[in-house]
Amino acid sequence: MVGLRGGSSHRHGLGVETQIVRCKKCGLLYPNPFPVPRSLQKIYGDPVSYFVRHDYSEKIAASKTLMQNAAKRLKQVKFKSLDIGAGRGELVHAAIQDGFDIVGLELSEAMIAAAKEHYNITLVNQSIESHAESHPNTYDFICMNSVLEHVYDPDSMINAASKLVSDKGLLFIELPNEPNLHTRIGNFVNRIRGSTVVYNLSPTWSPYHVYGFNPPALRTLLSKYGLEIVEVKISSGHTILSDGSLKDRIKSFIANAINVVANLTGTASNMMVWAKKIK
Repeated sequence: MVGLRGGSSHRHGLGVETQIVRCKKCGLLYPNPFPVPRSLQKIYGDPVSYFVRHDYSEKIAASKTLMQNAAKRLKQVKFKSLDIGAGRGELVHAAIQDGFDIVGLELSEAMIAAAKEHYNITLVNQSIESHAESHPNTYDFICMNSVLEHVYDPDSMINAASKLVSDKGLLFIELPNEPNLHTRIGNFVNRIRGSTVVYNLSPTWSPYHVYGFNPPALRTLLSKYGLEIVEVKISSGHTILSDGSLKDRIKSFIANAINVVANLTGTASNMMVWAKKIK
């Protein structure tokens, strides 16, 4: 057990108090007992509030860069792509704009409706496991951007991805790096104060991060299904804003200083991984 998160163990009382535990072999973090939602549609049913702090123009620009990067790595202009957990569809929209062949999977009906409304694109309401049954060895590039930390069975998802990707295909996985320098320092300070509160994951409140992966944990999962990591980049470009008060400005300054150190030491909060199929 690492500590407690949520409810009375959250400074704003968000979510339900849950134990956070860590696998001693690979370092994977997860809640125990594990909270499973009654309705995914309710959790991801309001795209506006869920993505309230997201800059959509930046997401589209980043998506265009990602697709160009995939083309460069695959050394081909024409290839089939699959976006898992497509959300409002920024990657699919950007890819179509640039002439790429892409399919987007999304389980939230509200997200699918938002993608249609904002970008006039049609996302497929299907799980990756079901899609893998009818599209084996189909895609040259599969993207899982901010997805794996949310799903309740990442093992099943990666198994399906390994079936979907072509023999020379690539996977791009972007997700939080857990633990990172921010959570390590915060947890350490709390232990000094005699508190069991930790800052890892958000299992019962938005954005609903239920698994905390790190390079060893992700490598363990991918290798189980014949996938090999070829590149890992750990960084954070996020600026932590304050609410304007003196106390919060000081906290923001310290947090941003930690960000600088984390980026220099490979202990930042975000992980971008490229993997390939090896069998």
